[in-house]
Amino acid sequence: MTIAIIVTPAKGALAMEALNVFLEPNRTRKRDVQERLTAMLPGWFGKADSNAKYALQAEMLDGYVAEREGVPRGLLLLKQSSPVGAEIYWMGVDPAYHRLGIGRALIEAAVEAVRTRGVRYLFVATLHPAIPYEPYERTRRFYEAMGFAFVLEELFPTDPANPLGYYVKQL
Repeated sequence: MTIAIIVTPAKGALAMEALNVFLEPNRTRKRDVQERLTAMLPGWFGKADSNAKYALQAEMLDGYVAEREGVPRGLLLLKQSSPVGAEIYWMGVDPAYHRLGIGRALIEAAVEAVRTRGVRYLFVATLHPAIPYEPYERTRRFYEAMGFAFVLEELFPTDPANPLGYYVKQL
């Protein structure tokens, strides 16, 4: 799907720029995009062992890429966890393009795709809301603005210093 996003250039005038969002079939390309975005987002993805797992999953999961001018600016990895539930396993947007509609477009593409499969709930896990870490405070506000609600805390945290909170969006 191709959509238009409004970008505010440095001079203050509004410009329309095309954003192409699509399901990427190429396993290697998904991994390359995921690894490039991970490197650009150390405030979110600062654990090498976790990043290695994400990169491996990028090869296997459905991956929605958002491109602007032919350059990948965002990626969402989607995992179907049951006949009625799917999970945003990983999502990242080039920090130079935050707040320009790329994350929203990726979620909308994922929602559209899973609805056609009969999925009724879309989940995402992120740093628990009790942890006051600014990058993830923005992440949680973004998901909440997209219609996700905090529903559960991680019952048995594997990393007690970084517990997860689970969010759900009913489709």
